[in-house]
Amino acid sequence: MKYFPINFDVSGRGVLVIGGGQVALRKVKSLRACGAAVTVVSPAFCSGLSRMKGIRRIRRGYRKSDLRGACLVISAAGPQAVNRLAWEHASEAGIPINVVDQPELCTFTLPAVLNWGELMITVSTGGGSPALSAHIRRKLEETIGPEFGRHLALLAEMRTRVKASVLPMEARGNLLRKMAGDEVREIIRRDGVAAARTHLLAMFDEAVKGAAERGNDDPGDEGAEG
Repeated sequence: MKYFPINFDVSGRGVLVIGGGQVALRKVKSLRACGAAVTVVSPAFCSGLSRMKGIRRIRRGYRKSDLRGACLVISAAGPQAVNRLAWEHASEAGIPINVVDQPELCTFTLPAVLNWGELMITVSTGGGSPALSAHIRRKLEETIGPEFGRHLALLAEMRTRVKASVLPMEARGNLLRKMAGDEVREIIRRDGVAAARTHLLAMFDEAVKGAAERGNDDPGDEGAEG
């Protein structure tokens, strides 16, 4: 099955997790890291879920009414009959649902994720092999380290500055692409974030100076990610 890749904003929104074991715990941790308002329904909870703050726990079996207010459902219940019932109810209500390890009962799958700050890289096998997804994620982590996340934070800061500048559209695009290059990450690894910021500011100042000398004053944007 081909899935349409999408990043789902769950910040401040209700998400229902069915199940109280270790698998449910991992899903809840990921959801909470994204700011979701998580409700967990299960007759019993593992110690991690029992201690976790900032979630709503309902200590009983799943009911259809639990779907009320949820924008997303993850079902990791032990009894397969519960998982299938949740899938049927969520499908009827038009709520996206993932039933753990049962891709035939999923309207979305959960990829392996590599996170460095706001940088997120996902690997999906369409539910065919979560183990392979995790293996590829680990391989990626060997080459894409935390400096990429720090670089991204600097680029977000600089993009605002570049967009507000008098640089023409083509010059903005060229500058932003240059700022995203390997050289800046090498500075981060070798000398730290402050040195990389100084380097980026120097690049910006040089570009603005060059544009002023050419008398080019055409505003615009780099036409990149919206």
